[in-house]
Amino acid sequence: MLAFIGNVDTAFAVINPEQDATLYKFVLTRISVEPRTAISHRNLNNWIELKEYLQNSYIEKRTLDFHASQLFKAKQGKDERVTDWIHKIQTLGSQFREAALLNCSAGAREGILDLADRLRNICFIQVLASDRIQTIVRSRNYQHFDEIAETALVEESAIASRQDRHRQEGDSELKCGNCGKLGHASNRCYVRTKRDARVNPVALDNSKMDSQITCHRCGEKGHVARKCWKPPRRREGSDTARPSGNESRRTERRRPTVAFTQ
Repeated sequence: MLAFIGNVDTAFAVINPEQDATLYKFVLTRISVEPRTAISHRNLNNWIELKEYLQNSYIEKRTLDFHASQLFKAKQGKDERVTDWIHKIQTLGSQFREAALLNCSAGAREGILDLADRLRNICFIQVLASDRIQTIVRSRNYQHFDEIAETALVEESAIASRQDRHRQEGDSELKCGNCGKLGHASNRCYVRTKRDARVNPVALDNSKMDSQITCHRCGEKGHVARKCWKPPRRREGSDTARPSGNESRRTERRRPTVAFTQ
């Protein structure tokens, strides 16, 4: 609404005063929705009366202290890009300037604008999330916001490029434990998906160890007793296998019982 009122004021200042009535009718056609309905029920004959009504009814009345506090407590987020931070600080700076210019005298207008711009620049630099960008921008000692914002954007781009280069160099030093090639880790190896990987060194070492194991069941090498499929071997020096405990007990029960008489 403030921008609309400012544009209409400028139009009335540059046209011929004899055309004020025509311009006023045109301004009424540019107002729509709820304000137009409200204006139609009021007897507003010229732009001065309409301007006063719009200012009293549709402009949010906030003090200069409020806009100043909003500007001073603003801060760039950790993951917020410099572009977004520039847009935010420009919006807050414009709101502070409008509040400062409200009801000010013509002589104080220039000083207020200069002060508002300086405060906006200070707030932009002071709370930059990157200490490196903040230090570089402050060292340039620029006075215009466009130069400050451009420097911050250039440094952000340089930092991002440097981080990407370091990330790529770090990836190139990686050696895959699956295929043996440089540039990636084993969990990202494409050879594994094709089932064309080379023999795992760890598995190879285990196979060598398995070939030296001797089975205690059959006496052969290459497997352990719990995986043996052969019958147990006979002990040396014994022709027959010793019966187990259950077999000896069954044999004793089969023996005939002899009764003795006196």
